Amino acid sequence: MPIIHCKLGLNQPAQSPTVARLTEMADAINQEADGAFRLEVHPESRLGPDPQMFADVQAGRLEFFASGAGLAGIAPASALPLLPFAFSDSARVFAALDGGLGDIIRGELAAAGLHALGFMQNGFHHLTTSNRPVATADDFKGLKIRSPGGAMAADFFAALGAEAGMVPFNEMYYALKTKKFDGQSDPHQVVINLKLYEVQTYLSLTRHWWSGFTLLAHKATWDALPAHIRAIVSRHGTDCARKQRADIEAVNAAGEARLAALGMIVNTAETSSVRARLGDFYARWKAKFPPATWRQLEAYADGLG
Repeated sequence: MPIIHCKLGLNQPAQSPTVARLTEMADAINQEADGAFRLEVHPESRLGPDPQMFADVQAGRLEFFASGAGLAGIAPASALPLLPFAFSDSARVFAALDGGLGDIIRGELAAAGLHALGFMQNGFHHLTTSNRPVATADDFKGLKIRSPGGAMAADFFAALGAEAGMVPFNEMYYALKTKKFDGQSDPHQVVINLKLYEVQTYLSLTRHWWSGFTLLAHKATWDALPAHIRAIVSRHGTDCARKQRADIEAVNAAGEARLAALGMIVNTAETSSVRARLGDFYARWKAKFPPATWRQLEAYADGLG
């Protein structure tokens, strides 16, 4: 019987903990499949920028994809874990994603032809800037920020007088170096892995939202795999997600001190002034979701009151 060859694409650096865990997962799957199935991991956008990989996994040209925060167009509920200040820690986020909110997201993805294998960690976002630190809501005004994209991010920054923009993940360093953006929004581990401290001066601690990765498979391809292969991939995918979450949590926890040691000027933003300007923002986004979906968010979030 011929070997089933599959590829997994993602944008993360080859030396990142995420790629290390996914490579470990693929090796374990390949060994246990004993020649019947082979999964190859392709990091650093080697299979194309995120929009291309996303289109390819939707069309079945790519079998597996670790997606960032770009699924809201086909799975609206996937935007809710990113709601600004909704969660105080990652444990609450993953309780939601491993629970009722995750069930809704999985259902939406399945209806769009994608199978969700697991939810992984990116972490809580902070702001880095090259021109000035962000201490209060007033400091957002006029900034052009590279963000992960999506309507929620654009609306959040617009509510504060800033402008959100997007370039592919693997082009972010150059875009910041050439001042296409004043700053960017990401967890500490991204700033470290992409060496953004070389092109950004200030690190403003805001924890303004959380983001993660969703490990996806093209559903028709997934359904066509032999049952024992699906079981192997599912088991190792779950194990990978659990370990990756812990790895990234540790990197992010140590990130502030490391970035300060690398020369960034660190300040803690006064986020109550930011939240005070988001009343209309929250009302707009609550109105976009069915009440039952919003209740699933409220069941786990601790920052909505």
